[in-house]
Amino acid sequence: MKITKSQIIDIIISSFRSNSEKFIKLVFSDSYAKADISKIILKPISIKSEELIQFESFKDNKAYHENLNISKSLEKIEDLLDNFKQILIITEGKTYQILQNKTFFNLKQINNNETLKETSHNKEKNYILRDGVPVDFLIHLKIMGENGKVYKEKYDKFKQINKYLEFIDITIGELKEKNLISDFIKCIDFGCGKSYLTFALHHYLKNLTNLKYQIIGLDLKKDVIDTCNEICKELQCQNLEFIQGDIKDFDKLQNVDMVFSLHACDNATDYAIHKALELNAKAILAVPCCQHEFNHTIPKNKDSDFFNYLAPLGKDGILMEKFASLATDAFRAQSLRLCGYKVQVMEFIDMEHTPKNIIIKGVKAKISREQLVKLYGEMAVYKEFFGIEPVLDGLIRGYYRILE
Repeated sequence: MKITKSQIIDIIISSFRSNSEKFIKLVFSDSYAKADISKIILKPISIKSEELIQFESFKDNKAYHENLNISKSLEKIEDLLDNFKQILIITEGKTYQILQNKTFFNLKQINNNETLKETSHNKEKNYILRDGVPVDFLIHLKIMGENGKVYKEKYDKFKQINKYLEFIDITIGELKEKNLISDFIKCIDFGCGKSYLTFALHHYLKNLTNLKYQIIGLDLKKDVIDTCNEICKELQCQNLEFIQGDIKDFDKLQNVDMVFSLHACDNATDYAIHKALELNAKAILAVPCCQHEFNHTIPKNKDSDFFNYLAPLGKDGILMEKFASLATDAFRAQSLRLCGYKVQVMEFIDMEHTPKNIIIKGVKAKISREQLVKLYGEMAVYKEFFGIEPVLDGLIRGYYRILE
């Protein structure tokens, strides 16, 4: 049947407000402007108790999102009605199929059994460690109480530990898939500090996998290591050991499966990567911190291409510091690729929880000679552009697969 533009708006408004015929989805497709947005999908969402409509627009195989309140959504919908030939409105109980030609809209209405699913973007995350479920090491480290409830002031640390375990879970899955491990795994945590994450790894391997394991935490500070070993003894953590020492001197294990270097300052991350390669690590996870080398070195070479093309970045200390940190981690990632690792650089935890939010994850992989040549060429250009010879390059050059 024929329908007017205002009647379509009335159907949409009614579904927004109805308790019995709730709005589920609205789809605009078959655009009159073929080169423009091809499709727009509208869905209800709830953010911090505010009811919004999410507009997901598709253009050149990419999706763009915008969240608007009901009033602004209706204004935008009214404009969109003139731009698409097909309109689909789905509510709880009814589906409205609308086709537009040059002079009118044609409506077909059918019943459905659709129901509105969860629209909140604030629902509790399904963490590996759960708030409200007692975990011995979290209780001992005073992150949660005896009842398993996480202390409010420790919730950021709780989230960080869970995010870390997500990376562990994914990495172990990759190692198994590539047949790099079977039923046993050896792990080292370089610069373990208070060892929140080392104890989390032990809990995960002991309680949430069928793997046999050996874990070592290493740190320079004797008092920290003594405390960790005391906790380890009290909690009866088997196959977990804490050792005082320097990363560069560590030789207790060989052919390690996973090496962690979390929040190691400045070049300590580079030495951890170097040691991981010495130990033939199958997976390397590093969360760098306080990168100073590039920040100090790049500004000294005024003749480099960096100052020819990106001089404004070097004029303000805070910008140079942030840029140098990213440049450092990009170099580390590329170096690991040259050593035969598939590398991903990802967000470790939201910036609101910690500024140390980048994790570099490398897992051994087969990389073709052609790829290595390309990577090596990119590395050479990178170093020349900045006018640098990084410490890491000198440490691990012997592990570059292209030079074998």
